[in-house]
Amino acid sequence: MPSFNRRQFLETSSLAAGAWMLGSGRLSAAILPGVETVAAPVITGEESTAQPDIWALEVRYKPVRMIQATLTDPKTGKTGKQLVWYLAYRAVARASSRVPAGVPAADRPIFVPEFTFVSEDAGKNEPQVDRVLPAAQKAINKRERHEYKNTVEIVGPLPEVTPDRSKQLQSLDGVATWTDIDANTDFFSIYLTGFSNGYKVEKGPDGQDIVLRRTLMQKFWRPSDRFDQNEAEIRLKDEPKWLYR
Repeated sequence: MPSFNRRQFLETSSLAAGAWMLGSGRLSAAILPGVETVAAPVITGEESTAQPDIWALEVRYKPVRMIQATLTDPKTGKTGKQLVWYLAYRAVARASSRVPAGVPAADRPIFVPEFTFVSEDAGKNEPQVDRVLPAAQKAINKRERHEYKNTVEIVGPLPEVTPDRSKQLQSLDGVATWTDIDANTDFFSIYLTGFSNGYKVEKGPDGQDIVLRRTLMQKFWRPSDRFDQNEAEIRLKDEPKWLYR
């Protein structure tokens, strides 16, 4: 199957026009505790004062993993095995998320996630936005034994609020995928946008206003070489952090 740039896909897909209403059911997932990293919403008083309608989701994600998938090159039309890096995640609304409880799905804000992979190795910091790879997604779901949606399919209303003590999460479960990651990559960060509506407006170098979005950042490192691309070598580096970029 062909791969798509997510922005192009959203622009041309009926999903972006509201077709998510036909299949926006939330998954009540039961992934073993301890496997996921959990990033709490952490909305500060200063942020609430500056933006009264701010909300943020709890983000749960597994370690970055790799899988070989049969993909078709959209430029050449040739099909072959490619190494896909992926991040499986769950988005959960908590009481501290400031998401209105008891509101019908059609009236809740829309969840539109975006994931950016940035290599932090010297001279290699070109960002790569996740791609929609249906064939890889199918292989990932089979491997993980779970139904994760890609970043187009998952667009829809925010999940209902899950009480803090509930063992059953009302979550949106998705997977972000990348190909053509430099085999020499040792240090990298993944930026998760769309998990909060927070924003700041700042002046740019030319005096023009720049809108910065509230984004979750997670740093990673991989102590290996280009000849041993093994997901077991990928490590978390520092705690997840909310920032504006």
